[in-house]
Amino acid sequence: MTSKPLAKQITNFDFYPEIYVYPSPRTYSPVSEFNFDNIEFTQDINVYVHIPFCKQICTYCGYLKVVDSKGTLISQYVDALIKEMYMYKDILQNANIKTLHFGGGTPSLLSSFELASIMTTLVNINPNILNTADEISIETTPELVELKKFSEYKNLGINRVSMGLQTLIDDEIKLCKRHNSSAISLRAIETLRKVGISNIVIDLMIGIEGQTLKSFEESVRILLKYKPETVELYAVGLMPNTLLGIKKSSLKNMMTTKEIYQCHDIGRELFLNSGYEQDCHNRYIIPNKGSFFQEDYVFAGLSLIGFGAGARTYAKSVHYRNNYYSKNHMNSIVEYIDDVKSNILPVKSATFLNSDEKMRQYIIYNIESLNKKEFKRNFNISLREQFPALYSELIELNLAQEDWQRIWLTTKGLSFRDLICQQIFSDKVKQIEEEYRPK
Repeated sequence: MTSKPLAKQITNFDFYPEIYVYPSPRTYSPVSEFNFDNIEFTQDINVYVHIPFCKQICTYCGYLKVVDSKGTLISQYVDALIKEMYMYKDILQNANIKTLHFGGGTPSLLSSFELASIMTTLVNINPNILNTADEISIETTPELVELKKFSEYKNLGINRVSMGLQTLIDDEIKLCKRHNSSAISLRAIETLRKVGISNIVIDLMIGIEGQTLKSFEESVRILLKYKPETVELYAVGLMPNTLLGIKKSSLKNMMTTKEIYQCHDIGRELFLNSGYEQDCHNRYIIPNKGSFFQEDYVFAGLSLIGFGAGARTYAKSVHYRNNYYSKNHMNSIVEYIDDVKSNILPVKSATFLNSDEKMRQYIIYNIESLNKKEFKRNFNISLREQFPALYSELIELNLAQEDWQRIWLTTKGLSFRDLICQQIFSDKVKQIEEEYRPK
């Protein structure tokens, strides 16, 4: 990882992909005979269900997913999910479940019957879940949005649908190897409106192949006519396990990192001028309507239990992951199913958080608005004392402002939030991330 001063990185418009968890999964080490002894969760928890199936493989996507062309795996996988959930019965039945999120992959490939099977299982284990969950969310692609199916999803409790449009420029969609034209994408938003989904979430990508400042702005302006409750902007990071990362040396039509930051500025101005609030560094919401509570609650310190192949769980002092192979996603899924069928807890890797890593995690999760007194109360040292050079840089470079109680990121600081966060990584995490990132 770069040792350049933060000021130099900002001047150069250096780019670091979004940091949504710390420590990163690259820090996990293999574990054997994992059990719940000495694993402590918060009373309020989040639940994540990973559905690793897609109809297409997007060029930029590094998540665990496969194309189940024969259609034989999904039903086996759902059976395994249900069985894994019962492995957590003692934990789940006594917890206060605050959010439930179906991620992927493309979880809307599940039939209504398959989703109902999973929901019924969770209700059987924790009868209160539909009352305590502030958000029950599912991800989809536009071409899979159908009125009947999503009406059935809504009846099962879904109140938030996250849809990756990525762009509303058809030529860019084709380069991504996706099938949703702009017409399909916009029709999907209208269908979700008819269904009555209260929080429609739209993902837009920045920096995909062929995109320009002008075309990004055009996507945003078109989207604003449809007023989704939540919009999330994701900048492409060229990861080595993606199609885009593999052919990076031959790419001629990619944005510069400076243009990526300019797109964030364009998006911010357009959304704020249209009545949205900036909810975090890359999310815009219509006040009192938009949200992503699962991420908010994880950042606030609530545990998350993940189910499925490659799913991660965040307990108080340990993060762990189910079966995962970065270069063979199918093996991850088959092994996961086999383990669960054999009554084996499918946890394969973990990282244990010492007090130093917990402190760094706390800062990263709260960097956008950090309570200085609470930090000192939790860690017996002030933020300024712990990171004197970084603290000074934040103020001097106008990346942050402070008062007697808080330090918070300015608009400029929000733009460079991920560069700031990677300054807080421990030496161990920095080294692992440097080895992973493409050169």
